[in-house]
Amino acid sequence: MQKLILVTLSNLAQVFLFATGLFYFFLSFRGFWRGEKLARAGERRRFALLLPAHNEEGVVGLAVQSLAGIKYPRELFDIYVVADHCTDGTVRAAADAGAKVLEHTGPGLKAGKGRAMKWATEKILGAGPKNEAQRASEVEPHLTGGNYDAMCYFDADSLAHPGFLEAMNASLAAGAEAIQGRQLAKNTGCLLSKILASGHYITNRFFQLPKQALGLSATLHGKGMCFTAAVARKYHWDETCLTEDLEMQMRLIRHGVRISWAQDAIVYDEEPETLSQYMCRTIRWTRGSLDTARRHLPGLFSRALRLGDIRAFEGALYCSQTYRFVIVTLAAGLAWYTRDSFNLLVWLFGQLPGMEYTMKALALVPLLLYPAVALVIERARPDLAAAYFLQPLLGLLRLPIFVAGVLRGTDFWGRTEHTSRVAIADLVE
Repeated sequence: MQKLILVTLSNLAQVFLFATGLFYFFLSFRGFWRGEKLARAGERRRFALLLPAHNEEGVVGLAVQSLAGIKYPRELFDIYVVADHCTDGTVRAAADAGAKVLEHTGPGLKAGKGRAMKWATEKILGAGPKNEAQRASEVEPHLTGGNYDAMCYFDADSLAHPGFLEAMNASLAAGAEAIQGRQLAKNTGCLLSKILASGHYITNRFFQLPKQALGLSATLHGKGMCFTAAVARKYHWDETCLTEDLEMQMRLIRHGVRISWAQDAIVYDEEPETLSQYMCRTIRWTRGSLDTARRHLPGLFSRALRLGDIRAFEGALYCSQTYRFVIVTLAAGLAWYTRDSFNLLVWLFGQLPGMEYTMKALALVPLLLYPAVALVIERARPDLAAAYFLQPLLGLLRLPIFVAGVLRGTDFWGRTEHTSRVAIADLVE
């Protein structure tokens, strides 16, 4: 009986890994066709742009300058920097660049992005005056404007493309309630940042675009996000999760809110340039992903089964990838231990004609064709396309990163120092 249980677990683990990989592989095929081009909306909505920052005086000014340079009627958007427990010159740098500064010094975590964004979102959306009399009695005159249709969220190290708000406005006009913009890297000066930057081209083309085209929910990346005011009021940012964007993504999917992807709403992010920066950031992401999966995975599968919700099903598959390393290790160990017993995948491999050549072809597609398409269609630089082939080197760090993520507590922030001084003018003509 014990051997039968182990054989069953071995086959289930292998089938799960194979089926999940096959699902995303076939999903990615949609990336070979271009995405839907939304028409420019006639009605322009009013936006609040929110940028949390903790001791970011070196980069926050450049971030605010990029937001201020967005080609959209200036009276229809306001820029807010949430100076979260800052002890440096962040407040001065943000104000000098033209942002309205909200200083968050409340109790609790010394610096928590989710907590700061929740506090600021409630403050901004609840501060909008309705008429001149209310404007005159406003207790915080720097919170002027109000009556926002949507909130956009950025990071202190991110830069926004000049066409960002026009693209978001078009998506909102098309009925979107939550939107993720297209993320690219702003710094590609070293080998590590080039490797990470190359991944954005592949992810955008063969993951985000297909999910948008097929009606699934996009993934949130913490910057370049846009929510309608109604969604921002109803779904508050989590105060404790280390990956507040992933937690929000799964919570929205669980409640039936689709996350759209706007390919023309481009946001540029700073990539780590040292191995220590990369490790610190990825350990934090791993810890937060484990926490998110614990909270939302059962609910996602439940919604998928109860309502036949394909978005919830895909969200559950994506969320379960947090445990992929564990499942791979378990599957390998059980497959070796039960190597003399029935193995479903091995049996299928032997039964289906041409399976060997098919598997080789499937392996070569993501390895060779994806970077080639990114190079031609996405117009990636040749050095970035070449850097894609070095991504397996980072895979060697998965074991220590996963172990560190498991051992870390949920209060581990692991802040990444932002040092890139790239301006939006360096990226966009």
